[in-house]
Amino acid sequence: MTIDLDAFAECDDFDRYAQEHHAPAIYDHLAAGALDNWTRDENRRAFDRWVFHKRLMCPVADPDLSTEIVSAKLDFPLMLAPSAFHKLVHPEGEVATARAAKAMGTTMVLSTSSSTPLEDVAATGVNCWLQPQIQKDDDINLGLVARAEQAGFGALALTIDAPNYGIRPADKRSHLHLPEGVQLANFTDRPLPHRAKGEELMAYMWREMKQTCTWDDVRWLRERTELKIVAKGVLGAEDARNALDAGCDGIIVSNQGGRQLDGDPATLDVLPEVVEEAGGEVDVLVDGGIRNGAHVLKALALGAKATLIGRPQYWGLFAGGEEGVRKMLQLFRESIENSMQLAGVQRLDQIDRSLVRPALSPLVS
Repeated sequence: MTIDLDAFAECDDFDRYAQEHHAPAIYDHLAAGALDNWTRDENRRAFDRWVFHKRLMCPVADPDLSTEIVSAKLDFPLMLAPSAFHKLVHPEGEVATARAAKAMGTTMVLSTSSSTPLEDVAATGVNCWLQPQIQKDDDINLGLVARAEQAGFGALALTIDAPNYGIRPADKRSHLHLPEGVQLANFTDRPLPHRAKGEELMAYMWREMKQTCTWDDVRWLRERTELKIVAKGVLGAEDARNALDAGCDGIIVSNQGGRQLDGDPATLDVLPEVVEEAGGEVDVLVDGGIRNGAHVLKALALGAKATLIGRPQYWGLFAGGEEGVRKMLQLFRESIENSMQLAGVQRLDQIDRSLVRPALSPLVS
């Protein structure tokens, strides 16, 4: 069936299409957060707590959306967050997503739990980072890093907040089975249990992860690679400082889309304190609940250098493969540009805290 991608006018259209047409067990697995989904939904609600204080009568012709983040040059301030098993929604999996990211001039952060080998993704020519999670076996950790270095990856987006996986009732209810051929492609010597269910898969993967991690593990990795290391999962000033002291080159404010500890704060709510602690020493990025250009603009105004999106990749990929992801990214870019112009800014370096104010605070003339 040929899908008319011109019928999709916003990011949420892709989500609605996937919900209506995809296998319910797979959609529920990808869309779900942990426990009550409170943190997942709070990520989105947080954007409603801010309004714009726009600037009028400012030149906004030909806005420049380009920026440079850690080791990546972006045509617009949006990256693809790590998300596992893209072959759950499309047979080309992460390769199709990578080609779309390259075409749109952005960076893809590849999940270690991808359904396509990292070398195949790198071969598309996309600017790519790898998202490792520290395994119990140091040889596995170093082997992944060496492969990323050899394949030309630009950075490691090291997940620091996952000593275990959050409980996701949707997986327990749906009894999702991974389709034939969907495997941990970066661990060919570690085949998944036959027809592993969603909750069994999480438990299996968790058993391989190191649960005694400290910031010394980050320092250990820092000493063993020349790649930039970006700490993903920071939700406060204290751990922002810990990341800097451990030698990290950037920070991603993230609660993993609300899929870890339900009750974690919304990422937008803690972004300002992380930015303040970083003090310009490193770039700070943020993900969580971002679905349009106004969300991106609010995040930039609160100090993020760029933003990342996770679930929308799946929905675009499901709707139209590479072209679906590209269309989804085009909608984001158009929305960011439009929001900037309506807010009275022409370049990203003109965006600062003065562009937003709390939604419920009294206006001060």
